[in-house]
Amino acid sequence: MAEWGPNFVSDEVPISPYRVFNEMMANVDIANTIVTHDSGYPREQIVPFWPVTTPRGYIGWGKSTQLGYGLGLALGAKMAEPDKTVINIMGDAAFGMAGMDIETAARSNIGTLTIVLNNGVMTHYYDHFPHATEHWGSNRLGGEYAKVAEGLGAYAERVDSPDEVSPAIRRALEATQNNQPAVLEMMTKEEENISRYWR
Repeated sequence: MAEWGPNFVSDEVPISPYRVFNEMMANVDIANTIVTHDSGYPREQIVPFWPVTTPRGYIGWGKSTQLGYGLGLALGAKMAEPDKTVINIMGDAAFGMAGMDIETAARSNIGTLTIVLNNGVMTHYYDHFPHATEHWGSNRLGGEYAKVAEGLGAYAERVDSPDEVSPAIRRALEATQNNQPAVLEMMTKEEENISRYWR
């Protein structure tokens, strides 16, 4: 943590994903929270740092699972453990693959919190398709996901500033206690820096 601590209190804009995780940890009862994540960088960023204190308090999985998978895991976890706080962390690409299931959560009164780390790109994908990236910007993403989520029946906010992260999380958690799904669209930077203990 001596090395990584500054990332967790960073005032950078766009927001550091690590600052988002730090504010999450400060605003939930870890022992009564279930966290999952999507594939890609959200997974690689949170795995080394989320403090698991109870069995099944963290639903993690490997690299072969498709984008969007974490949302379904979160919905299932909340149905299995309705008294627990359930948080799903996904990137903007993952939300594009499965975000419509927020409507399922709203219709079924499944009060999960989804945090979308929106950095506007598929992080590090330019290495995988350089020609398409250069000529057509195929690694770039766009959209206002909080507005989409609100249209699907969720409590939703877009968060642009680090000092807005914690209050937004508290408001979203309050909505989930009323069995309404919540989506927070965190406008984050493209963060490729991950812990060597995960790689």
